[in-house]
Amino acid sequence: MKKIIAVVLLAALAVTVCGCSGNTPSNTSEPQSSVTETASVSPSSAENSQQSSAQESKKASSQKETSKKESSQESSKQASKQSSGETSKVTSKEESKVSSKPESSEPSVQPSEPSSEVIPESSAEPVVIQPESVVVQESSVPAEPSVEPSREEEPVQSSAAESSVPQQNPKKPKTPSNGSPVDASWFDDALFIGDSVTLKLYYYSDNGSLGQAEFLCAGSLGYNNALWDLYHPDNVHPSYNGTKVTVDEGARIINPNKIFIMLGMNDIGLYGVDGAIEGMKELTGRIERNCPDADIYIESVTPMLENMQLRSLNNRTIAEFDQKAEAVCRERGYHYLDVASAVEDEGGNLIYSYCSDPSAMGLHFSNEGCYQWVEYLKNHV
Repeated sequence: MKKIIAVVLLAALAVTVCGCSGNTPSNTSEPQSSVTETASVSPSSAENSQQSSAQESKKASSQKETSKKESSQESSKQASKQSSGETSKVTSKEESKVSSKPESSEPSVQPSEPSSEVIPESSAEPVVIQPESVVVQESSVPAEPSVEPSREEEPVQSSAAESSVPQQNPKKPKTPSNGSPVDASWFDDALFIGDSVTLKLYYYSDNGSLGQAEFLCAGSLGYNNALWDLYHPDNVHPSYNGTKVTVDEGARIINPNKIFIMLGMNDIGLYGVDGAIEGMKELTGRIERNCPDADIYIESVTPMLENMQLRSLNNRTIAEFDQKAEAVCRERGYHYLDVASAVEDEGGNLIYSYCSDPSAMGLHFSNEGCYQWVEYLKNHV
């Protein structure tokens, strides 16, 4: 810049000199010659100075442009360095974050460690309690009623909420035998109708003790619900050859010569003794109409274990029902079979060894009980 200013000043000085030479008077010779000489000399020097100033100005402008280019290049370099530096900083920060995550000791990470330790402690409480509850459940399993190993479908219905035991019924005389027992083939044309108690006899008879007898049995069957039609939503009718039938219709289809009926256990607790007798009269009447030529045998309801009796279903109410059922048989000409007398003790209770469910309902038969039942039938039909 100083050079440019100097060149400009020189140029201005030359112009000033040229102007002074043009205004000088002509009457002085010496000064004219000097002026002429000066004038003759000054144009060349002015031209040289102008040329040099022009060259210097060009150089200065070129240097200025060069300096601008260099400054712009330096600024661009600095900008690129800054951007690259920032990028590298960001990258290094991210890498440092990634690399420091597994081994981070920052306060933000430390609180997660106590939370991870607290969770197992809170979850440890149920783990300690659960085994105790399981143990309680396991200890309560033996107290539940055992399931009979036989193939019975359903238990006899009863009001299990009742628990009082009534007085024992008086001792009954044993029914005398009719003479020599019949053979198992005597039952080939017989039909047995009953509930889950007779269902056990059906399974037992697989040994051929009752010949080729037919069975229409179902768990929870009674004199009253046997009167329901097939469309009743709560019906428990038995099946014959894979088809559900009512017992009176099944008897008509089978058309036996002998019909043995043991029902009433599921009626006494629900309908009372008299209600059970009314159901007996209605059902036996239907069967008699469908099988007019068949001999009808009414089997007594058998007793329960002494300690399993209920308020409305017990050995006293069972004995009362049996007495009234026997009276109906005398009135209508049916055969009455006191099967209870073959399986009860002196107090009118089911003998323990004859029971298959002593800890459950206390009224279904074991194989030993079924044997006594069959022997009674063979000796009293």
